[in-house]
Order: sequence, then structure tokens, then C-alpha cells
Amino acid sequence: MSMPRFRPLTWLAWAVVVVAFVLPVVQMFVRSFQAVDVITTSGETYRAVGEVQVGDEEVTFSLQPAPGMEKQPWSLDVEEVAEVRTVYSLDHYRRVFTDSRTVGLVRNSVWIAFGGALLGLLLGLPIAFLVGRTDLWGRRLMAALCLGPAILPPFFIALGGARRMQEFLIGAFEVSGGTLQMLNAMLVFGCVLFPLTVLLVAPALAAVPAGPYESARMLRGRRAAFRHVVVPAVLPSVLGSFVLSFLIALTDFAVPDVLGFMLPAGGAPSHVFATEILLQWKQEGNTGRAVATGAPFLLITFALLGLALWFLRGSPLLAAGRPGRLRPRVRMHAWQRALAYLFVLAVLGVALLMPLLGIASWAGAGGESATGGSASPAAVVSADGAALFDFTETLDRTRGSREERDRWLWTGLAAALLAIALAIPLARLATRGGRIVRTFVLVVGALPLAVPGLVLGVGTLLFWQAIPGDWVLDLEEGILRSTLVLAARFLPFALLAAWLALRAIRPGHEESAAMLGASASTRGVRLLAPLAWPGVFAGGLVVLVLALRELDAVILIDPRILPMRLYDKIHFNRMADEANLLFLCLAYLLVPAVLAALFLALRGRRRRP
Repeated sequence: MSMPRFRPLTWLAWAVVVVAFVLPVVQMFVRSFQAVDVITTSGETYRAVGEVQVGDEEVTFSLQPAPGMEKQPWSLDVEEVAEVRTVYSLDHYRRVFTDSRTVGLVRNSVWIAFGGALLGLLLGLPIAFLVGRTDLWGRRLMAALCLGPAILPPFFIALGGARRMQEFLIGAFEVSGGTLQMLNAMLVFGCVLFPLTVLLVAPALAAVPAGPYESARMLRGRRAAFRHVVVPAVLPSVLGSFVLSFLIALTDFAVPDVLGFMLPAGGAPSHVFATEILLQWKQEGNTGRAVATGAPFLLITFALLGLALWFLRGSPLLAAGRPGRLRPRVRMHAWQRALAYLFVLAVLGVALLMPLLGIASWAGAGGESATGGSASPAAVVSADGAALFDFTETLDRTRGSREERDRWLWTGLAAALLAIALAIPLARLATRGGRIVRTFVLVVGALPLAVPGLVLGVGTLLFWQAIPGDWVLDLEEGILRSTLVLAARFLPFALLAAWLALRAIRPGHEESAAMLGASASTRGVRLLAPLAWPGVFAGGLVVLVLALRELDAVILIDPRILPMRLYDKIHFNRMADEANLLFLCLAYLLVPAVLAALFLALRGRRRRP
């Protein structure tokens, strides 16, 4: 029986997705082909770089003689200018691809992403085995604790652990400058990304069926069974987690940026491709160059996302089928258990405890103020008059921080609610529609994973600038833009949660209710909602955590939130006030994170026979 759909809600959800995600990306691509020419009365044409200011007496703009060269300010009398026009050109792309710095930016980005993803894989695989295959006591708690580094904003771990990691790298490899920054970034990303490997690979290890494995072992031995049964079942999840980790590290700008400011005195930082987008937009004022930098970057991330989804299409997380009889868990000896606990504690110590202790050490005389960005002995000062965890005094000393905190919390909450509201009708369309509809919904819903936060922020600004009317300026004062950006960016997680929750409901239940005359709204309220709300609620909490920890997508959209104030401050001051603000952000992040963990744990316990 073909079930009617919630058409009004579905069309409304698609409309919001188009406004929040599709149109900003399209606007970014359109803007990347637009250039501004200043034409004089004598027929000369100047290709302006950045904005052109037309005053009462002069027309001022900037010129760039060749890609990679410094901009040169230029001005002409108004009488000399015949026309300022926008033309469609490939000039911005030409400058990106012919700039001598581009190769270095790409190389730095790829090396950092590859090293961070590889380290995350090496750290995550043993823990995934312990969680998914062994009878180790407390493995569920272990899995929950390993998600801790993923809750923290990546720059949080960079700030707290960078000093110790730098000391280790300098002592072990005698590196400095940009090389030190890149190796340090790899270590940070490894600490941030290993939970993704645990989350994806542990279920794959646990889901390998016993029948094929036992048959292969009896016929050809244990090694053959591992090679022909276990590896094909687990390898897609391993490769998918690696590609996703590579994608996340490739699109992050905050970690390399912060670590560049924390180099020892005299160290020259390396730049990455994502940072170039921000510099061209914010520092150079060159909108066309910024979006032309982001456009090919976006195509690369789309390709990586497609590859990751292709690997993960049969993973236990996305596959609809249930495995048969599973292999018994590996029984561990006492010494193996001890080594396992020591390994997990060591990883958590580096990825979680060391950053927390590092930030806490800024209190008292442990803080520093670096006026030039990199700390030097002359710039280090004591943090007098500030006690650790004294949040009230810190908020009093930091003017406007309370308003920024409230704006940040309301933005995150609104984004989580909007993402869930969009995900429910789309997930229902995916679960009740045909294969083509389901594929289309899931592919479109997953696309925001491939859009770097900076690129989405730039596209959103361009889209809002293209809307005529003074009423847009009033909306910019509120949280609507940042709410739309965050909801679009984390829609995939809300959609996955709603899809998994609705997929567990048998279609026959809804068909029976429809045959009895129940309307669509009645079925939604009295049948679907009671069965699906636990999964949807847990997904909303996860989206709330992600929205509150996000920095890249809102750094250009809304500087009036607490993480943005904090990010600006920690470039030059790392003292007790900064530590208190970081721990305050962490406290707010832990509330939905702990609620989600407890909720999922209680739900899983009720489901077990």
C-alpha cells in the first residue's frame, strides 16, 4: 500500500534546506566568476582586487600585478572613471591556480590531514577491537570516555596540549617553525579523530557473523578465515573512517591557525588551504579570490565524502539487515586486560587529560600574554587576581561575555531544534519512499558533511548580501543567519538519527492505522511520535553539542558569541580568565553530551533481553 506523505511539512523542510544550504553554495559559485573592472574615459581597464569605493572625488581600489604579489592601492579622479562594471571571468581561478603559494597550501593541508587521520586510525583500531570483540570489563564505559575528545572543540585540545606536544617533538625530532606546527597539528587531529574510528569500526568487528568465519577456519585455518571473512567485513568501515577523518582534518582551519600562534619565538608558521579562504575574505577583503579558493576546495571535499559513503554503505550503522549468530567474544587474560587498560588510559591521558590540565595551568603564574602571537620570555606575565573556576568574576571582568554566552546558547539550541524539525519529514520520506527517493534524500542530506564550515559561512554571507531590502539588516542583528548555517551544517546527524528511529518502525503498523481511517496527523502524533521520539531526542542532543562546539561556520557570520570572543582572546592571552572561559564552554557542552550518553545507555539496556 502506498502511504500518503506529510507533503506540507516535507516541502517546507526542502525550502529551508534550499535557503540554508543550496542557495549559499550556488551563490558562492556564481560569485567566484564575477570580477570588477574600472574603465577610464580614455579606454583603460583596471581589474580591481577587492571592493571598489566610489567617493565624491575619487574612486579607490586595489590592483594585484600578478598572482601572489602584494596588493597595490590605486585611486582615480571621479572625472577619469567612465564605468565600474561587474563582468564574468575566470580571473579569480587563474590567480588561485597560478599563485606559487597554492601548491604549498595544498601540500601542507594534505600532509596534516593524512597524518592526523592515520594517527587517529592507529589509536582507534586497538580500542575498537577492545570494545567490539573482547569481554573486557567496562568496555561500554570505555567507549563513552573515548568520545570525550570528540566533544571538545579541536582548538581546545590544541591549546591545552600543544606545549607538551611541542616539547616532545622538539626533543625527539629537533624540528622547528612550520614543520613543528604541522607535526603538532597531526598529533592534535589524531587525538580528536580516533573516536570516529572507534565509533565506526567497533560495531563492524562485533557484527562479523560466526557461520562464515567458522566455516572458513575449519576449511583453511584461522589466518584464512581472518583474511577472507573478517577483513572484507571490517575493511569498508576502516577505510570509511579514515576518509572521513581525512576530510575533517582537511577542512579545519582553527587548529593550524592556533598552533601557528603558539610556536616558539622566531618560528615562521605554515598556512593551510582552509586558512587562505579566511585571509582572502577577512584580511585582504578580496571576496572573489576567497570564493574562488573555496569552490575547487568544495569539489574535492564532495569527492571525498562520496568515497567515504561508498565505503560505509554496508557498515552496521547504515545497513538495514541484522546479522545472524555472532562470534563469541575474545576472552582476555589478566595481563592482557592490564595492558588494554593501560593503553586506553594512555590515549585518554594525552587526548583528554593533558589538554584539560594544560589549560588549568594557566591560572596563577602559569599564564602568558603574547602581544605578537608567539610567546617570548619578555612577553610572559603572571595572571594575578584570577582564580581557576571563578566563572562569575571572569564574566564580570570580560565585558559583554554574558550576552555573548546567552547568544551562543540560544543559537545552538535553535539550530538543534531546526535541524530536527527538518530531519523528521525528510527521514520519513526516505523510509517510506522508493529506492530513488531514499537515495536522493540521503545523498542531499549528507552533502553538508563535505562543505567546510568556512565555505558555508562565506556562501551564506554572499546570499544574504544579494537579498534586497532594509529588512535584511534587521534580521542580521538576530541569530537567524547563524541558526540556519549551523542547522544546515549538522543536518546529516539529525537526519541519520531520525532515519534510524523511523526505520525501526514497521510500515505495517502505519498501514493498519491508515486502513482504520487515521489521518496523517493522527498517525504522526499517536503512532510515530511515541515510537520514534527516543532516537530523535538523542539525535537532537548530539546536534546541540556539535552546534555549540562549532567555530569554522560562524567565524564570519556572528562574532558576538562566546567561542568567537574566546578564540580572539587566546591568540594573544592565555591566562586564568581564558582558562575559565574555556572551562565554562566545556561545562555547557557537557550537559547535552552527558544527557545523550545516559539516554542512549538506558535505552540500550531496556532493549537487551
